[in-house]
Amino acid sequence: MVRRILNSFIAVALLTASLAPLSSAVAQEAKPLIVDVFWSMRSPYCYIALDRILEMRKKYNVQMNFRPVWPIAIWDPEFFKGIKFMKYRVPYQDLDTARSAFFNNMPYAYPTPDPVKQEPNFGPVKPMEEQDLIKRLTYTAVAAAEMVKGWEYLNQVSRMMWNGTVTGWDQGTHLRDAIQRAGIDADKLISDVTARPDKYDKLVTRNHEMHESNLSGHTGVPLFVFNNEPFFGQDRMDQLVWRMKQYGLTERAGE
Repeated sequence: MVRRILNSFIAVALLTASLAPLSSAVAQEAKPLIVDVFWSMRSPYCYIALDRILEMRKKYNVQMNFRPVWPIAIWDPEFFKGIKFMKYRVPYQDLDTARSAFFNNMPYAYPTPDPVKQEPNFGPVKPMEEQDLIKRLTYTAVAAAEMVKGWEYLNQVSRMMWNGTVTGWDQGTHLRDAIQRAGIDADKLISDVTARPDKYDKLVTRNHEMHESNLSGHTGVPLFVFNNEPFFGQDRMDQLVWRMKQYGLTERAGE
């Protein structure tokens, strides 16, 4: 009798011990890992990363914060000056973006018109007062991000601009319709952005400050920052997942 009771106590203790790590794991899985994603609405490489980001959000227990920033042409117009840039970087980037899009099975064409007003062949950038297109895009993007609808916004707006199906994305109702398809009240969002540009300019500035504060000081896009470690470029996403798995990244239930 004593032995039977003792065996029962041992069985209960072993069961409790085996369940404890499981409970802990479940609790840990419920708390997603957090990644800040810094994004320019003019960057082809951001667009090329879009499908993989959406798949990552679907597959893994991760919170990816969409943080729109100005394109480099806006915050550093001097970047485009110099013969070396024109002779080497531009031709390679044209080739590489088309190739990278094809490799990732993404239809691709550079937006018409260019979101940043700049002289042909990446010449001088127009003053900020004339940059109504990139302001419209970046402010509506940051407004969507504030609503926690940033990825839905990009899934419609970025795709509409970059997949080659729309010419004159700034004309008519192309942008409005894309925002509406994202499940956002487009008229209300556009009206608020138009009425309160200073509010959204401050939000973009906040993102820039965060962008520049990462450990490497890297300000390229797309930039993924996890646990204060930056991963620059659409070709570093596999390394990002690898690193997150070292910190307990799990797949979502059912995936």
